[in-house]
Amino acid sequence: MLSFVFPVLYALFLWWFLTGLIMVVYGRSPRTIRLFFAAATLLMLVALAGIFLTRQGTEKWHIYTAVTCSMILWGWHTGSYYLGFVTGPKAKRPFSRHLPLMARFRLALRASLHHELLVVAFVILLAALTWAQANRWGFWLFLAMWLMHLSAKLNIFLGVRNFYIEFLPMHLHPLDRLLIRQPGNFFMPISIVLAASIALTLVYHAIIPTTDPAHSAGYLFVGVMIGLGILEHLLLVLPIPATLWGWGVRLLPRHPQTSGTSGRAPNATLRVISKQMIEG
Repeated sequence: MLSFVFPVLYALFLWWFLTGLIMVVYGRSPRTIRLFFAAATLLMLVALAGIFLTRQGTEKWHIYTAVTCSMILWGWHTGSYYLGFVTGPKAKRPFSRHLPLMARFRLALRASLHHELLVVAFVILLAALTWAQANRWGFWLFLAMWLMHLSAKLNIFLGVRNFYIEFLPMHLHPLDRLLIRQPGNFFMPISIVLAASIALTLVYHAIIPTTDPAHSAGYLFVGVMIGLGILEHLLLVLPIPATLWGWGVRLLPRHPQTSGTSGRAPNATLRVISKQMIEG
């Protein structure tokens, strides 16, 4: 039983620690953010080397090293976007709230175009590094994280209940004009069912007796990360009073119930959130 429980706990720790480490930097001084990202970039290069060096390994520690390095790579990409280092071409004028769906989609894609292209490049790089090798778990984990992130961003664009731009860094706030708020959208159940089917299949392969312990850990790592992605999808639409955010629980801002608004929090709520972000 411990051979199944420990990979799950380790995956949960990695997700919590790296997510919180990025979010705790929100609102810090520009110098602190630059130093943090420089250190993260050095660690990202080490992680790339780690995946390369363990690509032929079949022992359990090889799997743990590969997935840890993969999570560091994904954390670097997430930080590069949310901290404003790799995003997309800057908009020449403010976004209009009254645009057709495809026009809003093109503007939203343009706003993160450089980031998405960089992630695609890393997917290709990891595939090339681990091609026909015994240990491809770093690649599979990175691919799963990217696809779940894409799914979440698409669902947010199509409209969800609990997305609040105030929780994100200031440079992303103009994107709020491209979003709509509603209880859910047609793609949400499709994405959850597909992700849940894949996660359950991975867990099944992890627990069957014919799977060796090392590969069982790999299946569990990827399955748990997809499961956490499903949880994040559910938090976007469930009528909940609070949400997990970084290393703490913060109350969701209450938005005015007036038509034609973007659901921006009242000024008092914004001051509280800003104070929380500055204090970490």
